Amino acid sequence: MAGIKPKQFKGPLTFIAEENIIGGTWVAPVSGTSERVQTAATASTTAVGIALGDASAYDFANADTTDAWGNPVTNAHYPPPEVAVAYQGIFILKNVHASTAIDFGGTVGVGTDGVGVLPNTTAAQIVGRCVQPGGIAAGESGAIRIGGTA
Repeated sequence: MAGIKPKQFKGPLTFIAEENIIGGTWVAPVSGTSERVQTAATASTTAVGIALGDASAYDFANADTTDAWGNPVTNAHYPPPEVAVAYQGIFILKNVHASTAIDFGGTVGVGTDGVGVLPNTTAAQIVGRCVQPGGIAAGESGAIRIGGTA
């Protein structure tokens, strides 16, 4: 019997950053491109996962100034232009809703400006499920399973 070869079996996927991305935020594809991601919008329907680290929109070292001899001095502290994105797993994420708790087993969507999660989303916006026993109160953090069948 012939098998199937997976493109990705375990681990994160890597994408090129369209904008500066902060690790721990949700990312989504940039409209009209095939390889770049940006910070996901609130309640995004296209989020592909959570950035595991920071990424820079720059794919080169930037000359910030010159030294006494006129040579460019570059800032070597920019993060790389690629970002590893987790699409499955359990993460401790903040419920960014001001007043609504997330029930144990409840579904969640992308939080405000890609940060944290929001409860009670529509089917197209679901990115995960609360696996924190007792749920997660508004403004608190807890275990969220992302990926799979959410």
